[in-house]
Amino acid sequence: MTEVKKLSWWENPVLRQVILGTHDDGSPLSQLRGCNHLLSMIFSLLLQAWRTHIDDTKPGFARLEWGRETQYGWDPDDVPGVRIVDFPPPETVDNEPVPFHVNMMPFVMGDIESLPPSCRRYQPLILDSLYCIQSDEMGKIGYLTIHEGWVEPNTSQRRPGLHVEAAGGQGTHNRVLEMHWGGGSMIEQVLHGGILMASTVAHSCGIWNVVVENPRGVTGPLGDVSMLRSVLDPDIHGYVEPEANELFWITDATPHESLPVKERCFRQYFRLVTSQVSHWFANHSTANPLGIQPAADIIHGDKFGSTVQFDTAAAPLSRLSNE
Repeated sequence: MTEVKKLSWWENPVLRQVILGTHDDGSPLSQLRGCNHLLSMIFSLLLQAWRTHIDDTKPGFARLEWGRETQYGWDPDDVPGVRIVDFPPPETVDNEPVPFHVNMMPFVMGDIESLPPSCRRYQPLILDSLYCIQSDEMGKIGYLTIHEGWVEPNTSQRRPGLHVEAAGGQGTHNRVLEMHWGGGSMIEQVLHGGILMASTVAHSCGIWNVVVENPRGVTGPLGDVSMLRSVLDPDIHGYVEPEANELFWITDATPHESLPVKERCFRQYFRLVTSQVSHWFANHSTANPLGIQPAADIIHGDKFGSTVQFDTAAAPLSRLSNE
């Protein structure tokens, strides 16, 4: 597991900007240059404010296990243990794996006919994921991400940096959108909704066992919560890096990140976002070529920009990405 260290003031992106401002003669913060006691007080107040957004009384993740208790007792067909899932083999050309990528593609959960042929090899993994949660997601619109491709040393396949999905896609939209990307809760040890994911490379993702309360009050663009590293402690809050092929459940308010790999590898990543999705960004998501529409407000435009257009009628007609 990667060693997790608290950030120094300089390593914290927010505090670093304050420090830089004190050395910029054109910034009002330059008035604080040399006033280390005031800076220390300001930073302490910021850390205190960030701590109020961390709720460690709710689970941020669940390390799933085989074995489910029913009204008749434990299912005898289940074998207790960490839930290691089988990934389908990637497509190949001349015995070499071929990259493949779909992102947040809407489909009917449990219905293989709602998946395009290129994605149906993931149906067993989808069903394994749905088996883990007790809420009635079967028959509802879910959102599938498959990312298969080569990852170079010291780089990450997915978006690096600590973030949450609940505020994902806000960009610079003046924080006018209330985002939900799967929700997720655990009630009396029963999982409801949320996000299920796995990859074929161990220790390529880091997850904290907390949820970020009121994420809109603390997140940066696209759900960035990197400033919370200064107040997260693995010994207090819990931190894990899943093993290869280990299926994990998280909420859409769970801080997590994609980690750099040590060696060049072909990584397969799977994510199932359950039905509680409020907004679907057409320009950054994969339309289902079978015509399955997202059960969410459809937004056209660059989610990294400031101009968006709502369209709740139809998804864009684009082909499956094969990049």
